[in-house]
Amino acid sequence: MGLSSSKEQSENDDYKPPLVRQRERLLERRTTVLTDSDAAAFDPTADKYDYLIVFKNDKPKKKISHYDDEGQEQHKEEEKIKWEWLENVWLEAIPGEEDKKEKGRDYLKFLWQQRFGSLPNEDSEEIDMQPKSEIELLVRDHIIDVLSRKSGLQLKLSLSANGRKQYCQVRAPMSLLERKATQLEYKLKFKPEIDPGPAFWQRTDGTYDRAGRPRYIELIEEQRLTSKDETNEALAILYKLGKIGPHDMSVFDEEETTEKHWSRRLRTLERIVDKVPCTNEYPAYASFTGKPKERHLYDEYPSVRGKTLFLSKDRLYLTRRIIDEVFDFGVLEENKLVDLITALHDANYGEMPTADWFLKRWVYFYQAEADRVGAPYVTHYAIIKHRTCPRYLRPFAQPLMEIRSYFGEKIAFYFAWLGFYGYYLIYPALGGLICTLYLLFSGTSDEAIGIHPEQIIMALALVVWSAFYKESWDIESQYCALKWGTLNFEEQEVDRPQFHGDPDGEPRRISPVTNQKETFYPPEKRQQTQRNSLFIIIFFIIALILVIVLIFEIEYLMYLQGGFLASATGAVGVLQAVLIQILSEQYGNFANARNDKENYRTQTEYENALVLKKFLFEIFNNYSALAITAYFKGVYFICTSGTYKQNCLGDLKLLLISIFGTRFALAIYSAYEERVNRIIELVFGPTKNKDDDADSDDDSDDENDDLEGGGINKKKSSANAISETQRFETELELKAYEGTFDDYAEIVLQMGLVSMFTLGWYLVPTLGVLEVLLQIRVDAYKLAAQTRRPDPAPAESVGSWGVLMESMGVLAVYANAGIVVFTTRSFSNYSFLEKLLIFFVLEQIALVLKIVTHASIIDVPTDLSDKKRRNDHVVKRHKVVAFDDDDVVMAGQDDDDTDEIPSSMTQRRNIGIGDDYDLQKKREADKKRAAEHAQKISDLALQRGAVDADLLDVNALKPDKPLTRIQQHRLEYLRRKLLGVDKDLALLRNQYKVACRHEVYKPKLGISYSRKDPDLALGLLSVTVVEANGLGTLDAPLDANKHPVRIIAHVREDRGDADETKEENPSISVGPPPQVSKPAKKPKEPLEVDVGERLVFNHSFSLAPIKKTQAALHLDILEELLTEVPLVPTSGGDGKDDNAPPAPQRRRGHARVPLALLRDQKPHRNHVVRIAKPGESDFIDEDEDVRSGPHLVIHAQFQFSKLEPIKAKIKDLLATQRKLHRDVTNIQLNRDTQFRWDWPDTRFGDDEAKDEDEEDIVP
Repeated sequence: MGLSSSKEQSENDDYKPPLVRQRERLLERRTTVLTDSDAAAFDPTADKYDYLIVFKNDKPKKKISHYDDEGQEQHKEEEKIKWEWLENVWLEAIPGEEDKKEKGRDYLKFLWQQRFGSLPNEDSEEIDMQPKSEIELLVRDHIIDVLSRKSGLQLKLSLSANGRKQYCQVRAPMSLLERKATQLEYKLKFKPEIDPGPAFWQRTDGTYDRAGRPRYIELIEEQRLTSKDETNEALAILYKLGKIGPHDMSVFDEEETTEKHWSRRLRTLERIVDKVPCTNEYPAYASFTGKPKERHLYDEYPSVRGKTLFLSKDRLYLTRRIIDEVFDFGVLEENKLVDLITALHDANYGEMPTADWFLKRWVYFYQAEADRVGAPYVTHYAIIKHRTCPRYLRPFAQPLMEIRSYFGEKIAFYFAWLGFYGYYLIYPALGGLICTLYLLFSGTSDEAIGIHPEQIIMALALVVWSAFYKESWDIESQYCALKWGTLNFEEQEVDRPQFHGDPDGEPRRISPVTNQKETFYPPEKRQQTQRNSLFIIIFFIIALILVIVLIFEIEYLMYLQGGFLASATGAVGVLQAVLIQILSEQYGNFANARNDKENYRTQTEYENALVLKKFLFEIFNNYSALAITAYFKGVYFICTSGTYKQNCLGDLKLLLISIFGTRFALAIYSAYEERVNRIIELVFGPTKNKDDDADSDDDSDDENDDLEGGGINKKKSSANAISETQRFETELELKAYEGTFDDYAEIVLQMGLVSMFTLGWYLVPTLGVLEVLLQIRVDAYKLAAQTRRPDPAPAESVGSWGVLMESMGVLAVYANAGIVVFTTRSFSNYSFLEKLLIFFVLEQIALVLKIVTHASIIDVPTDLSDKKRRNDHVVKRHKVVAFDDDDVVMAGQDDDDTDEIPSSMTQRRNIGIGDDYDLQKKREADKKRAAEHAQKISDLALQRGAVDADLLDVNALKPDKPLTRIQQHRLEYLRRKLLGVDKDLALLRNQYKVACRHEVYKPKLGISYSRKDPDLALGLLSVTVVEANGLGTLDAPLDANKHPVRIIAHVREDRGDADETKEENPSISVGPPPQVSKPAKKPKEPLEVDVGERLVFNHSFSLAPIKKTQAALHLDILEELLTEVPLVPTSGGDGKDDNAPPAPQRRRGHARVPLALLRDQKPHRNHVVRIAKPGESDFIDEDEDVRSGPHLVIHAQFQFSKLEPIKAKIKDLLATQRKLHRDVTNIQLNRDTQFRWDWPDTRFGDDEAKDEDEEDIVP
């Protein structure tokens, strides 16, 4: 995302030398529009938020009613919460030092006193305990108040349709995001033009210097020095032309002190303005500092809030960090004080990509455009936008750059790893197919006695492949981190929300490190729990092996019985496969519970312990049945498949088929789980939920509904209630995303099946490829359509899963050697000791091959190393502002420090202690200036009413008094209108999608073109010339009967002030060939003196195709001097000879109609057009009365796109929607509305009438 290079740019087709660029740079700036086909969904009027916090909005109630088994009504007191519990939760939920926690606790205690009339008192249970619903309201109001006052976030409040939930939408102003990015030293991408790539820098002009070296013209241009005045003058010109921003209109005197500083800034900005072709696929990333002098370095992206430095994943990540600095919502959610907090798919509404975009181009990749499906891995050339992925690789292709920009690097790494693994599975899959074909065509059996070289070769190849894949992925992951800017990423971890103190001892203690109170859990108790967990896991493993052995014993007995039971032994493999999945799910729940009980402080510690627990069991669960089948079944039981009853390759094959069949079935079921559950509900009826029953008891309590008008006609609400449907509400119905842990585990275990047991069936890698392809689309469908949006998180690699992949490679060494020696019949004639010796030899050979493979692949290839060093160099040149011939940059200095080091030769000096103090003061002054500048930008946005500036005062979130009856009705009236607007928008957007299937709009030409025939323009100009007035005069009479008058209509490019009498330069035709009208007629009304003053044509022209809107309709009025050979009208054959010479003509006038006047695509009737006599200009002044002189009366309609009118209607409806949302909120806050509406209560004349007829008002 954000990479401006395209296929054409990468081939340097757009390259222009410096002198050419210098001339074009001074031309007027052309209007920039989004020409990407994805821009169809770009909605600049969308008002959206990034996060949603959901609170309960239950009404306080004294008693809860329910009915016992005998139907008698029973009452019980509402659940109450103690202050002590709330205090402990609050201390955990407030991040930071102890003094901050205590202040938050004291303020909450103050709010408790305000709401309940007294301070908490442990001695008085009545005072110390309050109803749960009251506590939830207290916490909700306090959280919203603190977020609005302290965080700088923008909030928007609304209620759910039934009034049971309070929604708080959250977003951060851009200035706040920039300050947070500066604080975190968050890395952002440089613009590609900062370092366009080697192909740009090594461009030559074909000449050589004295040493015979080629002259690199771009390097020469980069090194050309300019003075300070020249630089300021050039920057001022670019600013006046609107090609650079106000930050860059001059040099920064205090920080740029030499010609090299000034020249580098100027050359960099010139490359950005010129949009030079860029081939650098790995632009540099640097920590954002917010300094005005560096803003031009960072890439910008279009968004509904204007150009921004942040992708959507950056915006969400920084917003969540800001939220987490105020409250740890994980703790509040864990303790049920907050329903949930979630990132919104709606945060990308109006931008690209969206969840629907992923469905079309990621899930249903076979329906997407060839250049939008992405690439199989990050280093593939098709990863660059607008490049086409080869057809045979499209099943592996994924839009990884868009996944990263939407979901963040952590999830993007999973899908990059999954696609890379599936792609590399092609190698063992091809090897397995070759072995299968060899056995098929050679007529041999893998169960025949004798050495089978294909088995040995395949076993060693699998070991080599596992090592080769692991090393290749390590390199690929470094390329991913380099491309995504997460190299050397380290994130400071915080305590898990579920981490709690010791309930039996001291839950909080003084930290020996910080001398502040912290939540404490004794390591000794955790170690004891870990030991207990280990014993339980060992017990589970022993029990598992016993169950598997028992199943084999039952199979053995069934086989001995013969008949039907013997033939049914094939179902045992299916039973084993199903048992693996059942035990995996059940044990997973147990492992999670035991891991929770061990109470780990950080998420990394928690996940590492969980990986150990799960994989210790999963290795036995997934591989025990296969290992017993391969090594022991033929010895202790009997092989039920194959021709040799002590060789169990046939049994191993059937078990592998069952296992993969079960895995495929579960993957497909997970994608259609909701539909299956819906069918089950239709057949067996919906399952009853106790929570639903509890909620239904509260419907009669309406005392708090007045805030949102929920109390209006409550008795009729079941039939007539109209809800304010909001886009994000549909997301709340989705499941929470459970993370990538189980997804990683499934594929790592599959890698074990492939690398260890392929000798049982050579088609196992092929099934592995198919499963990976299925898993990619299933996981993509879950993310895009079935789950809420996960919080974006940076990542540098796949973490500990890389170690597990390596462990699978090690196990493959011994597993394959064991199958070759002990399971196959290659060495069946040897004794056990001889087999054991052969096993050790084969195992050592495989181990040596594995080590050699690892050693032969360089961990950091030269190309990758060069790219890393190049990016470090680019950052140093532009952020640190260091020069190759300067040696003043000292070792060990930070980026911030080196900005202050003098860089000219004349300013070099040793920096002493006093100078360090000066530098510190200067840095503080820079930070202060940056903060002031950001505040000015924010204030300017507020003044202009930008979308990013929420004009509502979030400090006054609650109305001072309940809503009046009229306000309640008006609120519902606006909601009805909003619902209608939502329906109209949905209809228009559907029409827009349908229109997009048939045409594509080209903004540069202003015309839509056909999708089926890309060269066919859809512009159609329909013109009817009604009459001409003022052509004939007394001095120059015109007799239409003797000298026929015709009009020639044609469309040509509008050249503005071009002289019609001059010969025009040849250009591409923008319209069809000229068309000629039929002769004009005299009017029916007789005139006293007929001099041809009024002529009637009533002739229609259809001019198509029109290829661009920067053109004009030209109407030439010609008079024939000879009537013997009249012109042939456009209406068709009239019997005239086409070979006859044309009649002499005289030009009586010319009219011009710019197509820009007809861009509304509406019919223009009786449009008056000035006729210019020969020698006159056809351009008119605005104040000129056209009817006073010669003129034409025409009807005209210019149709050039079905998309543009729909877009205009959508824009108008969106503006209305925003007004409705604004006034809905105003009424909810008991304020006056900002816009005028046709209120239903305006029919009342006075207040008395209002009071009398209040009940009759129908919104």
